[in-house]
Amino acid sequence: MKNLVIVSFPAKENMLDALKNAMTEALPDTRSYDGCISVDTYIEDSTNTIHLIEDWETLDHQAKYLNWRVETGLLTQLDPLLEGGAQSIKVILCGPKHSNI
Repeated sequence: MKNLVIVSFPAKENMLDALKNAMTEALPDTRSYDGCISVDTYIEDSTNTIHLIEDWETLDHQAKYLNWRVETGLLTQLDPLLEGGAQSIKVILCGPKHSNI
């Protein structure tokens, strides 16, 4: 991995399927976005949370992507599906792997 980013989306009760559908529609654009190397999806059933494990060429690429998603309204679309709304989305910018630790 070049630059690891972890994004978590906590679904409201009974909204996990709707969130899965929204992700199914949105993730092809994510995967084809400039600088995106890969996006893997995991579901934490005990908390109704979808976790994306993303690999980006640079964290700047990911920042441009996130700005694009805000501008195109995806976060507004996801807001009613998420426990705590769009502000509950957790983004962890891990960056590059450290092999010397």
